[in-house]
Amino acid sequence: MKKISTINEHSEQMNEVIYYIHNNLSSKLLVKDLAEISSYSEFHFQRIFKEITNKSVAQYIKDLRLQCAANLLIFNPNSTITTIAYNCGFKSSATFSNEFKKYFSINPRQWRKDKDKLLKNYNLENTNEVDFSKIEIKNIDEIRVAYMRHNGYNQTIKEIWERFLYVMKKDYNITSPKMIAFLHNNPDITSIEQCRYVVCANITDKRIKPKGDIGVCDISSGLYATIRYTGVYNDILYLYKKLYYEWLPNSKYEALASSAYIVHYKNHFLEKDGKFDIEFRMPISYT
Repeated sequence: MKKISTINEHSEQMNEVIYYIHNNLSSKLLVKDLAEISSYSEFHFQRIFKEITNKSVAQYIKDLRLQCAANLLIFNPNSTITTIAYNCGFKSSATFSNEFKKYFSINPRQWRKDKDKLLKNYNLENTNEVDFSKIEIKNIDEIRVAYMRHNGYNQTIKEIWERFLYVMKKDYNITSPKMIAFLHNNPDITSIEQCRYVVCANITDKRIKPKGDIGVCDISSGLYATIRYTGVYNDILYLYKKLYYEWLPNSKYEALASSAYIVHYKNHFLEKDGKFDIEFRMPISYT
């Protein structure tokens, strides 16, 4: 049985690598460079990475790139398939098309053409309609956060929030942080169980360092489409899909490879009434 200190060290190092992968998806990601970030040998790095993610380094990167590309094919209808391929880290459109077909059993062009048939019905039962007129385009500064990762968009998120806030109070003396959450995956493309969710707390003390499952990173500054929205549980997925599938393709903006995030004014996973009050922030660029 591994010592807790060893497990914590592995988690700290892999958090840093995973953060780097997500933020450099269009770049050449070599095992030797990622191993160097982790401070492990290539052999140990690959073994530990698979233990933590249940995927090899190459498979993790490929899956992430393909899922990202599948989104951009839908959200950015004016971008060429070649542009999307390069933005997601593929060397050529031919390589991208072959890998995409292996993964989704359909080529990128057909995926884009038949998106309405391929994607799940997103008319989720919701309590609050989305008013596109309330969307604001903002330049948002970089935000320093502590975070903890979780797999699955489901009610177990409540447990990760409770655990995260307990550790933040116990180890860092942070009692009432601004709560932020990342939605790393589109549940129409990635199964609900495998969707990556990240709980975060805004931090201002630069002395706070990663520890075990707790990582530290910066949310990039940039242009965001934002909207204040209230509701319960699945209403957030309803909002996600309305913005990405309806508003964005008809706007003068395009989605980026980076993920949307939520600023919680009221967190439904922690509130007795199960209701949330959030600002949804979608990273965008001009077309």
